[in-house]
Amino acid sequence: MTTGSIRIAMTSDVGLRRKNNQDTGFAQQGVFMVCDGMGGGMGGGMGGEQASQLAAQHFAQLAAMPSRTRQDIDDTLARAQHDILDLGDRLGGVAGTTCSGLVLPQDHADSTSARSAALFSDADDQDFSDQTYVVNVGDSRTYHLSPLAHADVPATDIIPVWDAASLIRITRDHSQRQEAIDSGQMLPEEAEATIPRNIITQCLGDPDGIMPDVYVADLTGRFIICSDGLHGEVPDEQIAAIAAAHSSPQEAVDALVAAALDAGGTDNITVIVADMPLTEPEHHAFSAFRLDEGEDIGAIEDATLQTLRTIRSA
Repeated sequence: MTTGSIRIAMTSDVGLRRKNNQDTGFAQQGVFMVCDGMGGGMGGGMGGEQASQLAAQHFAQLAAMPSRTRQDIDDTLARAQHDILDLGDRLGGVAGTTCSGLVLPQDHADSTSARSAALFSDADDQDFSDQTYVVNVGDSRTYHLSPLAHADVPATDIIPVWDAASLIRITRDHSQRQEAIDSGQMLPEEAEATIPRNIITQCLGDPDGIMPDVYVADLTGRFIICSDGLHGEVPDEQIAAIAAAHSSPQEAVDALVAAALDAGGTDNITVIVADMPLTEPEHHAFSAFRLDEGEDIGAIEDATLQTLRTIRSA
């Protein structure tokens, strides 16, 4: 059982060192994505700005669908990849963008703000899917926080108190640093000291093609979606503490952006905080699993699911 409403806030800031904002945030109708653009050639930095905006246009088309499947997501990413490759060709270089965030299987109506401020959606009277897709290409990230347990109190009576210790990074960066860590070639401390964080191994618009990660996650709790303008400046432990300290998504977003600026603000910063209805009981073992090619919500192979659960619990 789920109770409550969806509450979303989004802010994008140019930072303290950049002249233009190559990030684009998108939060409408159950699609919540952060895109972090990059580009060269004759278009210079404009290539990245246009690439992230172009990706957001494709996510808007996905958001307009009343329901979404894994195939719909794959098709959307393929069209964005094609169009951003064309953009790079027109600009005489390479244009690209990362993307990370949530795609809910069903449409949930949102009221939006032109200034990318707080977005709210009431799901009290809707059939609420209990799982969501998490999509990732590149090194923007999607995190999750669970609430602290409240014994013997109905979930409808609770203003969630978020548990900073529960922070999970659902996505894995497509970067040289992450690959060195995952392969066992380097310890995290070694990789952070020797490999720049911004050397990514794939993005939308990559001439070598893309292999997107699509996860299935429980649709409950607080999700934090951000460009590397946040997580590159602010360590995960501090992201968790700040996000957990604020009950309002907008206050959490504002505090996270302020922390990135205080840490130097060397890049554009885009953050979405999305609070989903809590399960009853509200404290449960949150789970998120990467889908294999061809797998979808409701049609995951039992053997694969068991393996992923084992890995996740470890």
